[in-house]
Amino acid sequence: MLLLCLAWLGLAASQGMGDSRTYDQSGYQGMGTPDYGTDQAVMVMPDYLSPYDSALPQGYQMGSAISSRLMMEPADPAGEGLLIEENKSQANQLYIQMGNQILTEGTAMLGEDYVLWARVSARGGLQLFDYDLLVFSQLSIAPGWYRIRGAYGEFLGGHLYRFQVAGLSSNDLRVLVSPGGYPTAFSLTGRVVDQSGQGLVGARVTLTNSDGGRFSTITNEGGYYALDVTAGLYTVNAQHPGYAFTPSQVQVMGGGVYAARLLVGSPFSGPSISGAGALPPVFS
Repeated sequence: MLLLCLAWLGLAASQGMGDSRTYDQSGYQGMGTPDYGTDQAVMVMPDYLSPYDSALPQGYQMGSAISSRLMMEPADPAGEGLLIEENKSQANQLYIQMGNQILTEGTAMLGEDYVLWARVSARGGLQLFDYDLLVFSQLSIAPGWYRIRGAYGEFLGGHLYRFQVAGLSSNDLRVLVSPGGYPTAFSLTGRVVDQSGQGLVGARVTLTNSDGGRFSTITNEGGYYALDVTAGLYTVNAQHPGYAFTPSQVQVMGGGVYAARLLVGSPFSGPSISGAGALPPVFS
């Protein structure tokens, strides 16, 4: 009996009991996507403000402590007049929207939102990765087209997105984040605008962190600002005569250029807070 048990255990092990295989990378055109084994832990940060079932994990952007709240919704790109660069060799497809086109690679602007599109070919759970980080997941999804909102150019560099549904992977979607009009000689940059999107010149921008650090500068003629700060989580606020602002937060990591979300000024009829006495801009 003992010999029979040992023989059975050996057969089970040879057939992959406790599967630890990794996904074959040959289908990704040599783009260097990391392997994801079935026994490999992935990090999911839940977003309790999900528009779907609150028990479903939603994603945060890579390296950020602030939720980008990726949201997926059924949508028809052709019905919205978008031109599709489709690759029939992949069952699932992932795209970025660039103007009136959806493309299999593209460029996003630093400090701006961008939109992803997914064509899903099978029913099952969806997982969206940015390199080796799980940034979004949906417990069950039907085949069809989906729009993914909430992606944000929070740092200067690049993303490599891919999703999986029912064991099938999409193409690799490379998204390069371009500086656009933002100054990038400092570790943190951002912009202050009015409700029409016009930059507010001379707005005082103040950053504070949990250690009591306080940093201040003023915006240039385009409403842009830049500061050199150490890694950490910062609260960002602005002051400008005639406007009120809602503070935002930004996570700065070491060795990169990060963009705070836009500070949008709402017209304010009460007493204005003057920007007099603000520090001079720290960039040209």
